[in-house]
Amino acid sequence: MKLIIKSTRLKYHSFVLIISMVFIAMFGALLAGMAVITGTNVQIASNQHKANSALSAAQSALECGRYIVANTPLPSTSINIVTVEQANNAWNTLCSQVQGQPWVAGQAIQTENEIITPSISFGQANTSFQVKFYRSDVNTIRLEGIGCDGQIERCAGINMKITKDNEVLQYASASRGRMWITGDSTIHGDIYSAWNLSKSQLATLATNPSALATMTAPNISPFNLPSDSEILGTINICWSKGQIEDKTWQLETLDEHGEPMYDENGNKIISPEDEIQGYNEGINYGVPPENMSGMSISDYDTTTYYNTTRAENGGGGDITTSGTTRTEYFPHGINADGTNNYQKSVSGSVTLTRHVYTDQTFDNVRLKASDNALFQNCTFNGVLFVDCSGNVVTGVGTSKYNNIRFDNCTFNSTTVTNTPQTLNWQKNCLYYTGSATFQNETSSEATILAPHFNVNLGNTNPVAGTENVLRGAIVGGIVDVRGNAEVFGTIISMADTSMYTSGYVTNIGATLDDGGSETVAIGDVGVINITPDSDKMLPNGITSPIVIKPLQNTYCENL
Repeated sequence: MKLIIKSTRLKYHSFVLIISMVFIAMFGALLAGMAVITGTNVQIASNQHKANSALSAAQSALECGRYIVANTPLPSTSINIVTVEQANNAWNTLCSQVQGQPWVAGQAIQTENEIITPSISFGQANTSFQVKFYRSDVNTIRLEGIGCDGQIERCAGINMKITKDNEVLQYASASRGRMWITGDSTIHGDIYSAWNLSKSQLATLATNPSALATMTAPNISPFNLPSDSEILGTINICWSKGQIEDKTWQLETLDEHGEPMYDENGNKIISPEDEIQGYNEGINYGVPPENMSGMSISDYDTTTYYNTTRAENGGGGDITTSGTTRTEYFPHGINADGTNNYQKSVSGSVTLTRHVYTDQTFDNVRLKASDNALFQNCTFNGVLFVDCSGNVVTGVGTSKYNNIRFDNCTFNSTTVTNTPQTLNWQKNCLYYTGSATFQNETSSEATILAPHFNVNLGNTNPVAGTENVLRGAIVGGIVDVRGNAEVFGTIISMADTSMYTSGYVTNIGATLDDGGSETVAIGDVGVINITPDSDKMLPNGITSPIVIKPLQNTYCENL
């Protein structure tokens, strides 16, 4: 019996020993596996760190490349394309700018369509970057930042376009003066006013005390937006919040920190004193007052349009002066029934002897200075060049003006003027009455190019919503839009009106409260829509710099 017990115990001990050895083997294998996994995780983490470091270096290289581009000096042009020669020159200038960087010192590797800088250390040891540019076509440059951390490389890139600067076209309306938007108007974009703070006023302020007084006048607001209109974009003003603190007007209700106020439901608080009553997507104060291209008379040269009208270039020449005349006044009165009376004078009117043209068609023609024409039911094709004294050499001489009225006319054309150096709102004027019809092509860069002219657009859509659209830039010294109008482009009022304490306002919609001399007839009240097109080029005749412009939607990262 004792022998049996002993044998059983020995078997039990042997079984425990075997199980223990199995567990030891399993735990050893587990520990070995965990060690391998830990080592792998460490390697993965290290690789990820290096990948992030390389990508950070690549993005820094990209910013470095953008800095080089932004500081590359390029010429200006007044035509609305960048020629192959200009694009080639821009590329060569960029390459020279790259080679001239102190950290490059002429050591970049350069071929006909590619340039890549030497590596430069970035941050920690073993991290570096290179900047690479290459041309994929005449007007497209690819900028790439190449970042390395050890053996790991990452790349970030963006396309850039050689084009003309068109910054002003990002706005639906841009003005050197004040701007009032009213009368059921909808602006599908941002608006901008450089009133009172543009750089060109420095000389004016030094020589004109009234301009200086206007700068500090406490009761003049640059914008007015009643509740019947809306801006589906931002309002941009040169004044800083600090500069308007002592004014008697306010654009919006601000708290003690200078921020807009909201109620408990998140609705913006609008006080009766606010100049901005209508919907908008915010007000940007202190927008830099640099003059954008198209906002100064020195930017304009309309010679190419004048040349288009010359017979030797296939144009129609000069319009033969009509022997039929009619006396009108500008500004004029209205009848008791609310209709316009162009032959009724009001206080301050100028008398105009208009040469009358009825039911005629004109192709690529010039209207001679001082004609002060009245066009009735006429059609214009190509270019209508309205002459006056200006910088375009046409043999006119000095002190010549043109106040034109277009009544029920059709425009398959661009209307362009000479370039008078100052605003004379009564004597240089394009006045559209009745039902003007604009049928310029969708590719047109401009409908009206009339610097320092008073441009009064009346009812361009007799029935709101009909397909009668003004496309491209609409340029005047002051541009007023009334009645029903559909604009796909930018309204540019480029005349500096800072010295005037009333009037001289860009009116989008009909208003009598701006201090101006305009009358409002029945047909002046309507629905207005303005939608900017920032993809267009500035039209011929507006000088702007050639730029290398990043295309933000082309950014990508590569391994």
